[in-house]
Amino acid sequence: MSEHKKRRKVEICHNCHTILKPEDNFCPNCGQENHDLKVPVGHLIFEVVEGFTHLDTKLYNTLRAIFLYPGKITKDFLEGRRGRYVPPIRLYFLASFLFFLLLGFMIDTAIEKGQNGFFDGVVDGVSESKSKAEKESQKRLKNAKKALKEIKSSEDTNGLYNAEHELNDVRSDIKDLENLNEQTKDLQKKTNSWIDFVDIDADEILDEMNIQNDDTLRKLIEKLPENQQRQRLIAIQKQIVLDTVNTVELSDVSNEMSEYFTETIGTKSQLKYVLRLHSLKNNALLKVQYFQDTIITIKGSDGSVENKAYKQRILKMSDNELDSLIARRKKTGRENNNFFGLIALERGFLRNVTHYELAFEEDAEAAIQEITHFGIGVFSLMMFILMPIVAILLKFLYSKRSHSFFTYPFRLLRYLWDFLLYLIRFRKVRRYQNVPNILEGHTRYYYEHLIFSIHIHSVLFLMIVIFVGGGVFFGYWKEALSATMLGFFIYFIVALKVVYRQRLFKTIFKSFILFFLYIISFFTILSITGAIKFALS
Repeated sequence: MSEHKKRRKVEICHNCHTILKPEDNFCPNCGQENHDLKVPVGHLIFEVVEGFTHLDTKLYNTLRAIFLYPGKITKDFLEGRRGRYVPPIRLYFLASFLFFLLLGFMIDTAIEKGQNGFFDGVVDGVSESKSKAEKESQKRLKNAKKALKEIKSSEDTNGLYNAEHELNDVRSDIKDLENLNEQTKDLQKKTNSWIDFVDIDADEILDEMNIQNDDTLRKLIEKLPENQQRQRLIAIQKQIVLDTVNTVELSDVSNEMSEYFTETIGTKSQLKYVLRLHSLKNNALLKVQYFQDTIITIKGSDGSVENKAYKQRILKMSDNELDSLIARRKKTGRENNNFFGLIALERGFLRNVTHYELAFEEDAEAAIQEITHFGIGVFSLMMFILMPIVAILLKFLYSKRSHSFFTYPFRLLRYLWDFLLYLIRFRKVRRYQNVPNILEGHTRYYYEHLIFSIHIHSVLFLMIVIFVGGGVFFGYWKEALSATMLGFFIYFIVALKVVYRQRLFKTIFKSFILFFLYIISFFTILSITGAIKFALS
């Protein structure tokens, strides 16, 4: 609670009924706070908020020290001047809460904006250029005709030739514009076609049809141009539908698959029909007409093709069945996601990968949002692990004992050389009286480095929230992020110099070493934490 809190004192302790004096802030018998809570709800809410964030001089002093005096809060805290600032852990919780709130908002906004508008912008850009060129050519055509008319009336032969030549050039430009107009229409058509089927390809469709991995049909389809694959697969699917013995109708077909197998009929393509998609049963054989008089035999897989039905079976498998599946993949040389050889992690990883693959097929936008919010959770957990590791790096770089260990051979040689000179009487007095200690020198305690690590991460989060958050509001978040990271690095160097009190050149040198080690630690811990949390979630 705030040290300036106005207490509503009582005369008798409500807990143990001890009589209290007016100056007692706590009961001398049981220790309960002498503060009456029989007040309106609004007062209680304010006190909870005040107790959590210290919305008084402590928060003001903390923010003022952070942004005006880099490293001051850590220096004051380590020297015992702690009452004026928000405690480090509480400051970190507040900063991280605001940071991850902003991060989640930015990611959701980016996902929403990224769903539409890219190809529209491409086509609109072409259309805009075409429109400007049309206006310019029409203007030139009008001027050329006017000039030709004037020259004809003046009977200027040379001018007449030039004017007719200019008129022909303009007509050629207009013809080029007409070709450009046709190309724009083709681009629009191809763009719409690509958007419709961007999330699906021939291999995925053959998987859903349960065609064996080494089947002849796969090899033939792969050799076809992409614009011919769709019509050929539709023709094959029409034949598969007719066989009710060796095939089974697909249930829960994705929107992409339905769009892929949608055809239009009629002279103006006003009518549409969608094929009811079927797949081959396991190990089933079926003869189909591939092209004109070419007949091929297609075969259903043995149940190992990873189509939607296969993935749904994985989610329903027991632990023993999953263990057998993982073992089969090892024997066949297929990729095996093995984390530290722990089968439980392998099972969890396989289940979650399969879950997200199905989620992407059903609703890509929702799946992306789910994954990004999972990533935010991993990131927040990783930071708790990273901060103590950063403290270890600081202790290593700023420990006199660590330096002593590396410089000990040189100090020992210096001592032996001095002792040799003393023995042969080149020196009457020894400069170094004692053999140097390998771990000599005072060093800081680990908690001091940990406090600096907590403070510097809190500062980073607050700077991102304030400056990048402002950049998001005004539409310049990329520029704001770059400026913030550069400013934070300068801030970090100054804070290191203030807290550890070393020369500027040495501080800059160590800051670059810390930055390099931090990047390595960051991605290593993020990968390990994310993989384990993903497998266990």
